[in-house]
Amino acid sequence: MSRKPRWSGSGPGRDGVCEDGCRSRDIVFGSCRREVCSDSVLELEHVLAFESLFDSDNRDDEEPREASDQEKRRAAAAVNNILSLLTHYSELTGKLVCEKRCTLSGIGLLGASLIISLGRIKQSFVLTDPHLPEMPIVYASDAFLKLTGYARHEVLGCQCMFLSGVDTDPSTLLQVKESIQTEQACTVRILNYRKDRSSFWNLLHISPVRNASGKVSLCALTSIEFMCEEGTESIALRQELKIPVFYNK
Repeated sequence: MSRKPRWSGSGPGRDGVCEDGCRSRDIVFGSCRREVCSDSVLELEHVLAFESLFDSDNRDDEEPREASDQEKRRAAAAVNNILSLLTHYSELTGKLVCEKRCTLSGIGLLGASLIISLGRIKQSFVLTDPHLPEMPIVYASDAFLKLTGYARHEVLGCQCMFLSGVDTDPSTLLQVKESIQTEQACTVRILNYRKDRSSFWNLLHISPVRNASGKVSLCALTSIEFMCEEGTESIALRQELKIPVFYNK
């Protein structure tokens, strides 16, 4: 696409520079940047399995449409896969997935074994911390990095809507924000932008991750690239979903 997106919030802009002049890798939301980019987390990156799930081809602009029931079911299935893994992890270890903030001593926000387990999931997704300003990303899957073209260090600590651009519908962004703030699941179709500025339609499913006491400690956002066929109502999803699950005690 020749049109260049306008990057909002704290997302990476041209050459990794945000609108406020800060380079994305240096952004700190409270102590989040230190938390998610601690040495203990970065040392685990080499064990994450990399899966090439998507091509980074351009898509023509299409008018936004309401997600169909079938798309919502597929998106919900994807996020369930992630949530089930979190649940299984907590039940086996009795450890918190995200109940405490890490300290500056280098303790990662997510446990080492959990990060390794998350790395086996082939879906494109991120986990965000809904309790910090701008709800920063604390984990990004390899499939998400492949889909968007960003490196992990460019994504961690960014606000969850950093892929939005000039043609992204503001009402859809508001719907996503309200879903996270009200701790309610939702599915939307949203126009997003990769690092190379090419656009793609994203079937985005947002789901809160609760601990054993029912408190939301993380938010899972699952992304599925799809293309709208001109003149038809059919949607050709680029990925058929199989999903995991996570839980916090």
